[in-house]
Amino acid sequence: MGRDDRKRPDSWTKKAKEAGYAARSVYKLEEIERRFQVLRKTKRILDLGCAPGSWSQFARKKRPYAKLVGVDIQNLDQYPGTFLHQSILDTNPEDFLDMLGGPADLVMSDMAPNTSGDRFTNHVRQVQLAEMALQTALVTLKQNGIFIAKVFDGEDAHPFVLSLSKHFTRVRRVKPVAVRNESVEFFVVCMGKKKAVHWNPPKKLELPPSE
Repeated sequence: MGRDDRKRPDSWTKKAKEAGYAARSVYKLEEIERRFQVLRKTKRILDLGCAPGSWSQFARKKRPYAKLVGVDIQNLDQYPGTFLHQSILDTNPEDFLDMLGGPADLVMSDMAPNTSGDRFTNHVRQVQLAEMALQTALVTLKQNGIFIAKVFDGEDAHPFVLSLSKHFTRVRRVKPVAVRNESVEFFVVCMGKKKAVHWNPPKKLELPPSE
């Protein structure tokens, strides 16, 4: 989840509330969608750290018939898809694939740590979460799929961004206008995943013939 949405309200917060979205972070995804069409033709979407839910709300609005799965350690009373109240560390990637009905077209992560007063500590923790999201995407995202993740800028950010080219054909670093001016956050938009994911659908239970 994006912890910055808990800070003081601003025009983006007011706009989100009036539009019925859970948080101002929706406008970050909206800009990414406008620039890169990340939701176009998506049938399966995985939202990591989905609380408070604005990214999933936007995804559902754009793709009303897509399979949508979200996971977060913060509970949500309402969710526009299948919600898992747990950590991604406690979730078997096969469970994501089973709930989605196959590899995802899009894996997105707005995860952020509970920030402290130390900017470097926040940065290190955020990059760790982005790396965690990446590792999940590598085993749940289809070939040519798209991965989006939040990152806090700092000394570990550049090596992380460079590493993404090993797995994707195109990597873009984006700072949406809805990001607060004082914030060090940016997003990576990674397109064209290079390797496929192999998934074996669960076998259907065969009932014995009726007599």
